[in-house]
Amino acid sequence: MKKRLLTIPLMALLAACAAEEPQTVPDTGVQSSTVEQPVQAKTPEAVEEENKIKPTFLSIPKLGLEAPIKEFGLDKNGNMELPKNGKDVAWFEPGFQPGEKGNAVLAGHVDDEKKPAVFFELKTLEPGDEIHLQGESGETLTFVVREKVAYDKDDAPLRKIFGPSEKRMLNLITCTGYFDHDIHNYVERLVVYTELVDDQTKEF
Repeated sequence: MKKRLLTIPLMALLAACAAEEPQTVPDTGVQSSTVEQPVQAKTPEAVEEENKIKPTFLSIPKLGLEAPIKEFGLDKNGNMELPKNGKDVAWFEPGFQPGEKGNAVLAGHVDDEKKPAVFFELKTLEPGDEIHLQGESGETLTFVVREKVAYDKDDAPLRKIFGPSEKRMLNLITCTGYFDHDIHNYVERLVVYTELVDDQTKEF
């Protein structure tokens, strides 16, 4: 679990839209086929290391959405960085990795210069809908939507969205509500909360 998240000023985040090396058996001069090795149960930490991934691709079947995922952090103002285009999805890399305990976060634009962007239809998701992530090694994780909530952009529960949890969560964020021309921003943030439904990674 990453600890860097605890040092990040969470209040700014929504302003804009290793496994251990395997141990080897010492050479005793006895044929390895005659040595019975004890089977050791995997620790919770080892299982969690296996499950978490660095996401590279997002698929939401209900929306017919497939999009690349890029790593992003914080900009110079302490806000979560977002892609400069409407087709990429941002993974908040300083936070949690999808598949580990905690709230991993993906964010994307709702429009791109008055055209629909990658998360334009995110608001149509409902509990039970599936989210699929592919990792950099080809492994995949499936999450299921638990709830969706629209928050005032200055009143979102940032610890719930970005913070630690005993559950393996993936939260998708985009803008919603109306566009306020005075502040040049949308007045609300939509958060779709999803939870890992399979504790095993598998090849894509």
